[in-house]
Amino acid sequence: MLRLLPALAIVVGIAPSADAQFPPATVRAVPAKTREVQRHHRVTGSLRAVARGDVAALEEGRVIEVTVREGADVRKGDVIARVDTRRLQAQKAQLQATLQTSAALIAQYQAELRQAKLDLARQKKLVASNASTMEEFEHRETAVAVAQAQLDAEQRRSAEIQSQIDLVQIRLDDMTVRAPYNGRIVERHTEPGEWIRAGEPFVTMVSSGQVEAWLEIPERYLHGLIAGETSQAGPLRLDVSALAVNVRGSDRSYPVLSARRVADVQNRARTFPLVLTLDDANGALTPGMSVDAWIPVGPRKPQLTVPKDAVIRSGRTEYVFKANEADGALTAAQVPVTVLYETGEFAVIASDALSDGDPVVVEGNERLTSGAPILIVESASPAPGQP
Repeated sequence: MLRLLPALAIVVGIAPSADAQFPPATVRAVPAKTREVQRHHRVTGSLRAVARGDVAALEEGRVIEVTVREGADVRKGDVIARVDTRRLQAQKAQLQATLQTSAALIAQYQAELRQAKLDLARQKKLVASNASTMEEFEHRETAVAVAQAQLDAEQRRSAEIQSQIDLVQIRLDDMTVRAPYNGRIVERHTEPGEWIRAGEPFVTMVSSGQVEAWLEIPERYLHGLIAGETSQAGPLRLDVSALAVNVRGSDRSYPVLSARRVADVQNRARTFPLVLTLDDANGALTPGMSVDAWIPVGPRKPQLTVPKDAVIRSGRTEYVFKANEADGALTAAQVPVTVLYETGEFAVIASDALSDGDPVVVEGNERLTSGAPILIVESASPAPGQP
């Protein structure tokens, strides 16, 4: 054992210094800046389809075909299912034959009415010349009235038959079930050969193209969703162009198309829904996914801000790396911060160890350690304008 000690001492003596082994880390930094920002509150929620429902049968019958399965994308008007139409086709043919018979009777009654009117005209001349009696004239008048009544009745009967044919045609059209809107099939309820009754579903589908983010807002912010310096007692005045919803499953943020507030506070959670409509033209979003967003809930006031990329989160700890200069050398100092809220590209923070103008690392901070030497290759400026 005593003979090994000198060898160990030699190894330790020739180990390279830390400065020689680890050169300064190349980073980018921007100054922290005090800005006039609007207070935001982070809320969570989930995605819901703009429309979701069962596509049901309007007529009962034997299912001939179901053209879609789960996961299929459909456009408004696409055929989803077909039901056997033979019985209705036979009923329609019977009604069409009856309508033709009625048309023949109408032609007959029109001819009889025409003849009755001619007989009445001749009888009127005979009465005027005392060649016929008034009683015979009255018989001719009655014949005209009867012929007119028969014609009117058959015309109404023909119109009734045509209405029945139209109704059967509607029922026939309903035997071909079509998608009521653009969407996606999420469940299939029936198969070909089954007997389906009116009101029973073929499939369940959800709409596509747009999706809604339902966020739960604490009731204390019910009258605080304001813009600018508007009174907090006013209605919803969200600037949707400044909002974005983070979808956790996709790790992406989506712009907001429109917003509406549902003034219905839940008894247990003491929250009310805020509904934000998102564009899902590429079909990447799915109802049920978790989302979160920063919602403006107060007036503007000066706050210290840093770019979102400067904030590092480790568990429940949040911090940034500040560039410290001493003896002409730059080192990274880990500074704890509290993220009050996020807005645009910036995070509004509170920190006793960070001031306006202090440079914070925004690129290359993933593997930094406190006290590590750094080299700022470019000091980028924050994006102009308000966050």
